[in-house]
Amino acid sequence: MLPNIEIIVGTYEEFLLGYQFKQQEADKIQLKQTFADKSHAGSIKCLAVQGPWIATGGSDDRIFIYDMRSRKQSQILLSHTGTINALVFSPDLTHLLSGSTDGHMIATRVGSWSTEGDWRKAHSGSPVTHISCHPSSKLALSLGGDQILHTWNLVKGRVAYKTNLKSKRSQLGSYPECLSWSTDGNHFTLSGPLALEVWDIKTANVIRSVKMPSKPICVSWLSETELVTGLENGQVAWVTLQTKDEPKLVPAHAARVKAMAYLSDTLATVSSAGELKLWSCDLDKQELNILATSNMDCRPTCLGLLDLTQFGNKTKEDVAPTPVKGASNNKAANNKQNKSAENPESSAKARGFVTIEYEQDLQDNKSENRKKQDAKKPKQQKKTKAKKHDTSSEEESNSESEDSEVDEESEDLSESDGDDEFASSKLRPPAKRKFKSKK
Repeated sequence: MLPNIEIIVGTYEEFLLGYQFKQQEADKIQLKQTFADKSHAGSIKCLAVQGPWIATGGSDDRIFIYDMRSRKQSQILLSHTGTINALVFSPDLTHLLSGSTDGHMIATRVGSWSTEGDWRKAHSGSPVTHISCHPSSKLALSLGGDQILHTWNLVKGRVAYKTNLKSKRSQLGSYPECLSWSTDGNHFTLSGPLALEVWDIKTANVIRSVKMPSKPICVSWLSETELVTGLENGQVAWVTLQTKDEPKLVPAHAARVKAMAYLSDTLATVSSAGELKLWSCDLDKQELNILATSNMDCRPTCLGLLDLTQFGNKTKEDVAPTPVKGASNNKAANNKQNKSAENPESSAKARGFVTIEYEQDLQDNKSENRKKQDAKKPKQQKKTKAKKHDTSSEEESNSESEDSEVDEESEDLSESDGDDEFASSKLRPPAKRKFKSKK
């Protein structure tokens, strides 16, 4: 059974790439590229994968956050003013820790993506180069250009104690690397030019120092006592804490092993030449068996593994449409699908979203519209003439009736005027007076 994981790779060419398993035949397994995103304006220096979140930091001073549930970019963090050197999510997925060349170490709340802690001089102002978070999410380790190992109390948000590594230059060199916690949190690793040291957290001392044939580049813990490290000569060294035997060397790549990550008994390694390989790990026999290989045609810088089982073993492409309730609805849907398969033109018309018109079609439509308008004009003219004729006849009848009324009124007025003149010309007889007789 193929592991249900997705490989996330950051590159110098500013690309963030994703790969998944693809089984073509019973014996042949290949890696298929799932996405390629180019959001950064500079090379990607580091990345962190935890739960559904992916965080990438680059030389453009920015941190990009991706939500793999929707497979979209979720946030851009601009809290640093220098190249992002280290990124790590806390195992409880509450905070994102980031370190930069500006000397800041910042804790960002996951979800709201607000800054909850900003240590401006985490390493006395020197660049922060490495950060590793304890499995309990209460402690963290950081390395900087001051060659001092800081142990952080994330509950109180301050440095618990410091370890000066300048006295270990003979083993670790001027810039120690490969800072990584074990799966149980009881040990952590540091590497130098030709050595790998395993430290015990209880005693704060080295419990195992392993000489390497080449410089260690990256480290990945497989269990509480088993770990592998990628070397500059292209080999992978298997180291166990149960015995003090020499590490078991496995030839992995022709070029140096640039990055590696482990998840669900599967180890992913990538070389500086862009060769990506996946291995199945047998912890009992301490063996690595190759599963698939691919060439990216890019120069990788960092690598992480995304657990796809948290999405219900279904990617975005594998999600099937929801079934239709009722047998009749299912039959109708099947009939529609069959008809659309027989007549693709009708199905295409029914599902059309965009209509494309050409200039010739537009001109034809305009000419047709003009013809229709010209055909409508004579009818409208006839109607307007008829209306004008009706209105003129009505006006004439109204004018005649008004004239007759005016004549009648004038006659009446003339008659009344005559009577008044006649009445005024007649003289009325004087009124008779009665005289009383005196007795």
